[in-house]
Amino acid sequence: MVSLNKICFIFFLSFGWEQEINAQLKFLIEDFEGYANGSSDLDNKQNGLFTYGNAKSVIITKTSAQHNYLGQRYVQLTKEGSSTYGGWGKGLGLNVELSSNDDYFNFYFQQSVGDETTALKIQLQEDDNGNGVFEKDIDDIWAYTLKFTSAPSSEHQQPKWELISIPLNKFKDDNGGGDGNFNINYKQGKLFCVIISFVNQSALYPEKKTLNTNHIWSFDFLCFSKGKLPTGDVITHPPTTTPNDFCTLGAWSKEGVTQDFVDIAINFEKNFKHHSEKKLGVIHFFQPFAVDGGTSTNNFPDVGSINKIIKKGYIPMITLEDHFVNVRPRVKQPNLYSIIEGHFDPFLKRWAKEIKKVDGIVLLRILHEFNGDWYPWCVAKNNNNPSLLIKAFRHIHNIFAEQKVTNVKFIWCPNSTSFPQEGWNYIMDAYPGDEFVDYVGMDIYNGAGQEMPVWRSFRKEGIENYFILTQKLPHKPLFICEAASRERKKKEPETAQNKAEWIRQMSEALKTDMSKIRLLAWFNEKEPFMINSSIDATNAYLKYILNDDYFKPGTKYLESFVK
Repeated sequence: MVSLNKICFIFFLSFGWEQEINAQLKFLIEDFEGYANGSSDLDNKQNGLFTYGNAKSVIITKTSAQHNYLGQRYVQLTKEGSSTYGGWGKGLGLNVELSSNDDYFNFYFQQSVGDETTALKIQLQEDDNGNGVFEKDIDDIWAYTLKFTSAPSSEHQQPKWELISIPLNKFKDDNGGGDGNFNINYKQGKLFCVIISFVNQSALYPEKKTLNTNHIWSFDFLCFSKGKLPTGDVITHPPTTTPNDFCTLGAWSKEGVTQDFVDIAINFEKNFKHHSEKKLGVIHFFQPFAVDGGTSTNNFPDVGSINKIIKKGYIPMITLEDHFVNVRPRVKQPNLYSIIEGHFDPFLKRWAKEIKKVDGIVLLRILHEFNGDWYPWCVAKNNNNPSLLIKAFRHIHNIFAEQKVTNVKFIWCPNSTSFPQEGWNYIMDAYPGDEFVDYVGMDIYNGAGQEMPVWRSFRKEGIENYFILTQKLPHKPLFICEAASRERKKKEPETAQNKAEWIRQMSEALKTDMSKIRLLAWFNEKEPFMINSSIDATNAYLKYILNDDYFKPGTKYLESFVK
């Protein structure tokens, strides 16, 4: 995983206009779960949050766990003094597909006691030309000014959280530059900057002789949805699942490197053997072109070891990696061109023939995480041309078809975040087509990358591509082929979310907003990501995954569509 580019984002408040409909969470801007209690001023370039002027901020940690959208942390903003200069915002720098006709901006809001007059201006800056710089003569600003008077009037009335859900068509063009069209999508313009700023209230409230100049506001769970999120008594509750929803379990671990594939399940399950009898359904392992440090394609499937997996009651999932590992850094690796041109056809044909000998179904993932920039088959390393990914995927698929291999199910699997954030890196532009893809996948990590990456909750990291995949490919079963979270480092504040909390929120998300996922395969690599990296993490997986009936053991539930 990699950190996102910065961008500012402006949001606004209101009290619902249109009739409520069923809504699907589309993109989570910020839930503040990655922040520590007391973190001030939001001056964190990595996270993209900022304050300016006379706005001050602090992160508040709730005293009890919130098993809902409000989570355990929120941001509290204070305006001090009479000056109206100040505000806060969020930088994103993202190609997010937003519809001014269908989509809503949502967040939870709380006013302080006695704050009778609140006025805010919300600006959404649109980077029309996608150059990463806001230029007032070229780019649009969409603005909304909010005023409302709903705060509790006395200390005997406790401030309440309320959900604000606003249709995007309430934004008005607030800039002479730009083309005057709402163009925040994957092809035309990035959502560049969101800013909430203070407004001169004397102009908005001429009837008031005196105005409160000090304000305290709290914000949480800023997001976009397709349709309006439901309000009412259960405003903080995510949607419920249907009776047919479920999620089965899988894992990868280092035992797969030595082809002791069954040991992946044995050693993973051993962490919980005294507390749970629940078995994995899928064993995941990787097969690069070669692992001996050379550039000869010689790493063929071990049919005996794969059959052993199946006999033990597991389904094998193989990631075929079209590169050489353990080689010198400057060794030329295969790319999409070389695959399409057939340079590796003899190897792939023999590989297919070996898999044909397996006594059962094999889930085969090829050209995964193509929307990153870390593998030689990534679109970013192949002239930014997603059509090459399609051709290469189809080429490999057709080799298996020519060899009459009928026991393979192909998985097309983007990363949860595209990097870089460019129009050409939109995942659906690299979709090979229904006849070439049996299942779609997604990889979700918190904390993968160099040094100390930004902390993101499971829902925040995964919901955008989940929305895309379930909207565009609702007929394809969806798997999480890799998922993991790092532990907090010693130099990070202890009051920030930890790995155990991340796992709890993962369980919650999979049972609510992301309930169409049918497989969760933990990537049990290295100390930060291993499920037993701490006692708390192990216990969280036991409590919120293994001991939850929503997560099914073995292969019974997968077999209904895998076979």
